Amino acid sequence: MKRILFLLIVVILFAGCATAGNSDYAQLAASGEDVFAGKNWNAPRRNNMYDRWEFNTNGTFHFVHVHEGKPLDRGMYRYEVNNGTISIVKEGEEHKTVYTCEFKGKTFTLTPVPSSSEEYRPSGGMGALPEVPVTFTNAH
Repeated sequence: MKRILFLLIVVILFAGCATAGNSDYAQLAASGEDVFAGKNWNAPRRNNMYDRWEFNTNGTFHFVHVHEGKPLDRGMYRYEVNNGTISIVKEGEEHKTVYTCEFKGKTFTLTPVPSSSEEYRPSGGMGALPEVPVTFTNAH
């Protein structure tokens, strides 16, 4: 009986650790937690290229565009998460870009919010902030 109780406790402890390690980002974001801080996220690969956003714990992220395996620095950005949106401003600039942000499992999808007098839609091109919905995957 003691052995069964011990095994049950061990299983519960390991299950709790597994759940914490594979947290549901949607639930964490809904609770107000900054689910970006300290994590890296990759956009889908296209033509041997992809974007990688490397988030720090201080409200900034480093934008890297990877082309044929070579990282190209796109600069530092500040971000703010608020009620299902993320506002992004490149360091040294004032124009912000606002996206809705939807989490599913280990991914999130950014969808641009239509422009207003206070919001700025980025110019297109590789290595630019997204102008269309993009799904990023957690890169650990």
